[in-house]
Amino acid sequence: MAAWNNEVEIDGLEEIEIENTSVEEIDGENINLMFLGIDQSGSMGTYTKDMVKSLCDFKEALLASDEEEEILAARANFEEHIEIGGYKRIREFNTDFQAGGCTAMYDAIIKGTKKLKEYRKYLKDQGVRVKAVFALFSDGKDNASISSFGDAKDAIGFLNKEEITTAFISFGGEALDEAKQLGFRNILDITSSAEELRKAFECLSKSVIESSKSILADEDDFFQV
Repeated sequence: MAAWNNEVEIDGLEEIEIENTSVEEIDGENINLMFLGIDQSGSMGTYTKDMVKSLCDFKEALLASDEEEEILAARANFEEHIEIGGYKRIREFNTDFQAGGCTAMYDAIIKGTKKLKEYRKYLKDQGVRVKAVFALFSDGKDNASISSFGDAKDAIGFLNKEEITTAFISFGGEALDEAKQLGFRNILDITSSAEELRKAFECLSKSVIESSKSILADEDDFFQV
């Protein structure tokens, strides 16, 4: 089982600075981190164009907000392979989408939690006040991870304990039980349709913006429905 405490290995400072936004590029003492894991497994292929449109609208909503400069976002794509970007300005957020393969959700949670932990510590060590949201979007259950369910649950438990907002969008309901059992505190359950997909990312953008306005962490009232 993964130990989410000081025993978790932290990458070198130089590597963290290269992958993410350096503290010298941050104006102000407060920053809001958003991790967004997106299921790109084959079952999402039908919604490729709708996902691109939803991600573009999501990006535009954040860019238009007064909180834009205080938000850094990291996007993770997962199927059987995991790809996690650094924490960057919203203007650099990637809105591409392509589907194929199985669902390595647990691996995405483990790797995403580690990366968020590292960068959050780096910012705090530099005197920056940090608030964070760890969000995941999926339409199904894990069927390809190397990591175990227990490890992923421990990671979500660590995030909750650290007062990092955990949020899950269940597209079609198949992932709903998984999200509940993993311990996500905020769950948005929507049906499988292009309209619901659009509404979900509209809801996510509003929730991220509203969350960024407060210095307190959202526990179970993150989604602004």
